[in-house]
Amino acid sequence: MAGSSTNTGFHGIAGQETASRMLAAAVTRDRASHAYLFIGPEGTGKLASARELAAALCCEAGGCGRCGSCLKIRHGTHPDVGMISPVGAFITVEQIREVNRSLNLFPGESRARVFIVTDATAFNAESANAFLKTLEEPPGFVKFIIMADRGDRVLPTIVSRCQIIRFDPVKPAVIAERLEKEFDVSPTMAQTYAAISGGNLTLAERFCRDQDLRNRRQRYIEIGMELTRGKGEPQALAAGLLAVAEKAGEEAADGREDPPEGFTDAGARQRQRDAHRLATAARKRELDQALLVLQSWFRDMMVVASGAPEVITNRDYELELEQEALQSRSGDYRRAAEAVNTARRKLGYNIDLELALLALLNQLQEVM
Repeated sequence: MAGSSTNTGFHGIAGQETASRMLAAAVTRDRASHAYLFIGPEGTGKLASARELAAALCCEAGGCGRCGSCLKIRHGTHPDVGMISPVGAFITVEQIREVNRSLNLFPGESRARVFIVTDATAFNAESANAFLKTLEEPPGFVKFIIMADRGDRVLPTIVSRCQIIRFDPVKPAVIAERLEKEFDVSPTMAQTYAAISGGNLTLAERFCRDQDLRNRRQRYIEIGMELTRGKGEPQALAAGLLAVAEKAGEEAADGREDPPEGFTDAGARQRQRDAHRLATAARKRELDQALLVLQSWFRDMMVVASGAPEVITNRDYELELEQEALQSRSGDYRRAAEAVNTARRKLGYNIDLELALLALLNQLQEVM
């Protein structure tokens, strides 16, 4: 459908050579699947890749990046490229019915119509059932690009109808190189943000842009220092962390998008439930970020105490780590890092965040 042009290069997808190569080959050989499922962690370039693929399918030159079609897709204004995102917490059946009503309409400005589903885990039972019928046998000019952070949370019936493209965490060296090139950061800070982002390029870029995020990271490291020195009251530290997380939750709920036209009749109770889910998810994300920083601090203490300072994560705190780390306590630092990692895994469950955090901080105080 995109023709045999060799212009398609998926140029903006950092660190995803395998995915980019597979997609470029499919497009240039006119073998694009009717449906793709992009699976990979947040911040690995799935949405950028979806837009590149949409451009390659719609553009006469196979995704040149310069024509009107490519520019419209980049800015989200192309009439033949639709974005399907959750309304509140879910993708609704009304959204899928709207897709179905337009499914047989020929493209208005290009050779393809592309629908990008931003979160395959957001279908509810009704919308998922309607989407399966849509996905079964669309017109030849219709393509679906579906995204999910984890494949095991996507309905098997959706997975079976798609070609899977996997996105891996971006390698720290790739992230650091990109940060140095695109942001005014030193090599030390580029390496630090690359390491603490855990392969999430989007998060690493946020560290470069967002002073508030950098301030929160500094506070989380200070908490690690306090615990290492046997200082700090667990209850007070937990309250401080929860206050930051609560603020993130409130901002997520307040900043949620209003329902699009046609969905404004959703009940107040449903909108309230959606806001609650968004706020809870935002609180957990912030706490996970806090625990990730704490875990990196105790890991760095362990590696410095073990005589391997060259592999520390928080390179901007190298001097403090060397001053604080004691060789005799290497095992304590390892146990602390393991405790934080265990607590992070529990965030995925329906738990009392305050109790879980207080239990962790008490445990860290005992270890330290």
